[in-house]
Amino acid sequence: MMISLFRKECSQTAKSLIYWLYIGCLVLFFQSQLGGQKILTPPEEGQENYSQYGYSADITEEDVMESGTGELVWDYYYDNFVTYPVGYAKNVSLSSEEKEKIADMIYDLTGLRPEEIEAEIGAYYEEHDIQTEPYRVRIRKGLKYEEFLEDMTQVAKILGPGSFYTEERLWAQVKIPVDYEGAVKNYQDLIEKDGLTGGYARLFCDYMGILAGILPVFVTATRMLRDKRARMQELVFVRQAPSAVVMGSRYLALVCMHMLPILLLSLLPTAECIRSGLAVRPDYLAWLKYDLGWLMPTVMAVVSVGMLCTELTETALAVLVQTVWWFAGLMGGVTGLGGGMYGWNLVPRHNTEMNYAGFAEGFGQLAANRGFYAGLSLAVLVLVILIYERKRKGHLKRGGKILGNHKSTAAA
Repeated sequence: MMISLFRKECSQTAKSLIYWLYIGCLVLFFQSQLGGQKILTPPEEGQENYSQYGYSADITEEDVMESGTGELVWDYYYDNFVTYPVGYAKNVSLSSEEKEKIADMIYDLTGLRPEEIEAEIGAYYEEHDIQTEPYRVRIRKGLKYEEFLEDMTQVAKILGPGSFYTEERLWAQVKIPVDYEGAVKNYQDLIEKDGLTGGYARLFCDYMGILAGILPVFVTATRMLRDKRARMQELVFVRQAPSAVVMGSRYLALVCMHMLPILLLSLLPTAECIRSGLAVRPDYLAWLKYDLGWLMPTVMAVVSVGMLCTELTETALAVLVQTVWWFAGLMGGVTGLGGGMYGWNLVPRHNTEMNYAGFAEGFGQLAANRGFYAGLSLAVLVLVILIYERKRKGHLKRGGKILGNHKSTAAA
């Protein structure tokens, strides 16, 4: 019975226009972000820069202080303070008094007065590439990290929510370009430890995770509401199939149908790696391991939440709920774009094929994250089954309310 219902659910999903729009969005997004991707070749000594080979993973408190203070000096000089309170850029206009406070902080951190900043920035970029290296300033000798954090905390208060001057974001935004030796090491990690395909599989998951965190809710809500529009619930309620089989087969079908186009698309970067002609022993199954381990828990969570909200309210509320969750998770993951800082976001980020060291260091957190969302989705599925069973027994009134007894209503 389970297999028969699973096939029927897959068939019904495949007939949905929303499902094909989902596939179209995946293809267009893949093509726009990864379609013209080129496989990295080994770094050459003396080339212009090595930014494409990642950044140094050895970040010290001094690096954070120089980078964070440099950002503050830059923003002050150009009077361009930007925050992201709800995910969107907001330009903050400071009063004369607030600018004076920041000027005093800059002097305290660096010894620079406002009239000396322009010459300092010019001197820095006489020795550094403005295209690849953010401005860093020499901090005052003897400055302690705790003193630096106190000033940064004051700046964050002045600017308001979404500032880049919180401690977590200050660490996340430090980008130290690697030299030739660092580029060689990072590339060797990509080739030897990642088998080349592993790095590109992570990058694929980073991009596809953005869509996997929101689009499945549209297909799920449409599929759940279809029975109501067709007045199929009355027929299904009286059948002998257990509620767990009915909802379980639907959940399994939705997860499988959403993962199918993702699995097929992930073969493309893998094929590019294999055709690259590089002397490497590729991990041929990296695409499958990353798709199932990284992306599937996201799809599972979105499908289960979509089923719960729709079954509970018989409305499209799931779309709103998931959009809010997705947006919050996406904004929360900004600080971890470089990989290694996965946290508990629905959509963990790793926006580079490099940084195997960061991935290896943060793997435990990532595994816990993915396990949590897989377990959460199954727990939510159990709740969906219980609600569905209560409806079959007439204990929940339909039409978006969960009070009353529809059997007694029908009898009346």
